[in-house]
Amino acid sequence: MNLHISKSKNSESFYVAKSYVKANGSTTSAIVRKLGTLDKLLLEHGPTRDDVIAWAKNEVKMETQKFKEERQTKTVQISFHADRQMDYDQQKFFRGGYLFLQSIYYSLQLNKICRKLKNNTSSSMI
Repeated sequence: MNLHISKSKNSESFYVAKSYVKANGSTTSAIVRKLGTLDKLLLEHGPTRDDVIAWAKNEVKMETQKFKEERQTKTVQISFHADRQMDYDQQKFFRGGYLFLQSIYYSLQLNKICRKLKNNTSSSMI
């Protein structure tokens, strides 16, 4: 997450923004929280613009830490009803065995290694 400062003719606004990569590969950012305008923040957090920016950067660090903690402690709730009859003409099981291997694959960053090897071999064959 990072600090976005939007300047206009009349005011200057501070935002906490999160940058991410879309499925098509392009990068974008989304505003997570508006911290306020410079005029209002000067009254609360300091006499100078530098004091406000220091406070805003601290808020961004806290928001990043909060995001990381939430991402690590995600839980999935699966509801199960033992007294319900199953419909036998519908698929109830899905193939998800690859998810364990996929998490290892990306945690070891094998995707980056394979991409580098692919790029190196294709450029040397030319």
